Amino acid sequence: MNMKVQVLSSKVIKPSIPTPPSLKNYKISFLDQLATPVHFGIIFFFFSNGKEDETANEIARRCDHLEESLSETLTRFYPLAGRFLRDKSLVECNDQGVEVSRANVLDACLPEIVYGRPETKLLDTFVPNETRMGRSVQWPVLAIQINIFGCGGLAVGIRYLHSVGDGISLVNFLTDWAATNCKGPNQKMISGPSFEVASLFPGRELMGLKPVPTANILPARKLVTKSFVFDGAIISSLKAEVDIEAPSRVLVVTAHIWRTLIGIARVKHGRPRPSLVSFAMNLRGRIPLQIPKNGFGNLVGHTTVQFYASESKVDLGDLVNRLKTAIRKTSKDYAKARHGDDLYSMLISYYNEIGGDKPPEVDLCRFTSWCGFSCYEIDFGWGKPCWIATVSKNIELFFLLDTKCGDAIEAWVTLNAEDMIEFERQYANQCKPSTVRVCSKL
Repeated sequence: MNMKVQVLSSKVIKPSIPTPPSLKNYKISFLDQLATPVHFGIIFFFFSNGKEDETANEIARRCDHLEESLSETLTRFYPLAGRFLRDKSLVECNDQGVEVSRANVLDACLPEIVYGRPETKLLDTFVPNETRMGRSVQWPVLAIQINIFGCGGLAVGIRYLHSVGDGISLVNFLTDWAATNCKGPNQKMISGPSFEVASLFPGRELMGLKPVPTANILPARKLVTKSFVFDGAIISSLKAEVDIEAPSRVLVVTAHIWRTLIGIARVKHGRPRPSLVSFAMNLRGRIPLQIPKNGFGNLVGHTTVQFYASESKVDLGDLVNRLKTAIRKTSKDYAKARHGDDLYSMLISYYNEIGGDKPPEVDLCRFTSWCGFSCYEIDFGWGKPCWIATVSKNIELFFLLDTKCGDAIEAWVTLNAEDMIEFERQYANQCKPSTVRVCSKL
């Protein structure tokens, strides 16, 4: 594919109403402090309205309206227009604004991207440059790139600082922005988020967090991100292997990928190798503390599950059961948290388990799932997304997303290049070729 993305212009969008002086310093929570300080990238692709006479001027007006509605939305999500000071664990909310770029997509039409097999390095060009965002001491929290296809379709690329909020917080912002973009004169005002999470769990010195041993720090390797779609048929086939009542599609796909990784380690080392799965969990509704329903920030806990080198058999049903049991136990543990110190102790124990206390011979497999986040319901007024894609990662990660059809899962797998070859080989052997699709039609 010879596609190129050419940035045409950039401008800074500020909140339509200045942020009051009392809100100038937004101190992040200790959950935010523990989040990986990266600018996460995600892209929402939208087909055109289907109008044959959609002109460049009409597309420009659509982009103008996006910027206007963003400005209004930022008055409610004011930290997103600020600058993050990592050494102080706070966001300066001085309305520095969000950089919004417009770009033309050359030598490719939107269906080629959505129905094709684009390499992730091509998808990376649809989002703002992460390296550029991290150059300054003051990090932008949010940046946006609006990509315009010749056919009239749009791709809205987002870079969002994980140190300020989790995936649900980002989706809530995008949903609010989309609703604002659609808002007519007779529609109700949007209530906006609550930033009380940071005061409920105030930032602190991260006592008890152990440094990662030098032996555990992997040498720099070329990482590759690829997408694999598990459609309804393959998920049903996997569920048929599991002797557990009504296993969720997320657990089944997670266990299947884990089984594949265990197989990779066996081939690579000539023997079974221990592994540790880290699975992200939404804390909303799991802890008894009074968290606002629209609370913004990182409200993410984790559970871990182990596979031991002494185990000779790798059974999918057993892996699903381990995951299910661990999530149930961890949920009960979080439900016992009566105050912030309890939650802090649980989180520090987790981060030490995957970091400072992890033996170097144990492989770490990080999973996070956005399934059920209603990402495909986001509608700026020109229809819901036809595809949602993520971009390259700088750590090995397994990121699960819903697909457009709803009953499938798209797994974005990031591995080193050598292991990715073996992952694809084992994956193809374990699944019927007709049901394995990489970045295929959704």
